[in-house]
Amino acid sequence: MSTEPNDTRKLGGMQALGLQFVLYLFVGGISAVLDIGGFLALQYAGIGYIAASVSSFVAATILNYFLSYVLAFTRGKYSQRSEVIRFWLVSLVGLLINTIVVWLVVTEIGALPIVGKVVAVPVVLVWNFAGRRLFVFHKDLPPAAMAVVSRRSAR
Repeated sequence: MSTEPNDTRKLGGMQALGLQFVLYLFVGGISAVLDIGGFLALQYAGIGYIAASVSSFVAATILNYFLSYVLAFTRGKYSQRSEVIRFWLVSLVGLLINTIVVWLVVTEIGALPIVGKVVAVPVVLVWNFAGRRLFVFHKDLPPAAMAVVSRRSAR
């Protein structure tokens, strides 16, 4: 099995993109569970909703970084240092989007902070997928995902 970033060409453009998005939904879903669960735990502990939102987002982002390159993307487009910096820049934009959405839902609509958090998660998920795919990682699936695809197509 090659680890070259051209492996996804075997799938075709839209099929590879769709599969990668599904894999990232899994990555994002696990990260969202940590994000929302951490948010609720921090709120329960008496932390204000903006601080709780930022804290849980950061914890989920750290998990997301590792899951992203294991399950959804191929590393090596940039040096590791540059990759981490780019990842956090994309994530900081996501944090800004997240915080604005939570704040707007709470202050403008009058909903509970958890409602704002739940509304923010899918919006930020789409941004994070696009940002990671375009600005951080190779657009191709990582070797582990390609191995699964290759085994399934060999059947």
